[in-house]
Amino acid sequence: MMDIAIIRAGQMYRYYLRQVLVGDGRRPARTPLREAQDVAGSPAGRWMGRGLAALGLTAGEEVTEAQLRNVFGERGRHPYADRIEAGLLAAGESPTKAWKAGALGRRVTVTGVDLVFPAAADGLPAVGAG
Repeated sequence: MMDIAIIRAGQMYRYYLRQVLVGDGRRPARTPLREAQDVAGSPAGRWMGRGLAALGLTAGEEVTEAQLRNVFGERGRHPYADRIEAGLLAAGESPTKAWKAGALGRRVTVTGVDLVFPAAADGLPAVGAG
């Protein structure tokens, strides 16, 4: 049997922070991400891809918890949305304009699906037998 979980907008970063980024384990409350990754033996996430320069990111740069929250948490925000907004507010721009400047796209309802197969699934040994 397989478990299926739909991960909705706003939940994705929590899912990554609590499970995926710590080797599919459970991240203890109030444990810094990097510390939990070290304990789990999971490497830090790194930014990769051709569009990084457009976002002001560098290939190989470590993904921070705040960046993950911005990208997957609140409506697809720029990884540096906090900095962008703070700079515009300091320059006297309206909160609405500052918020919009940190946006990357439109809001979506479902951002992912998690398919979990049991460790000892009955059907899997039959796949390799033959």
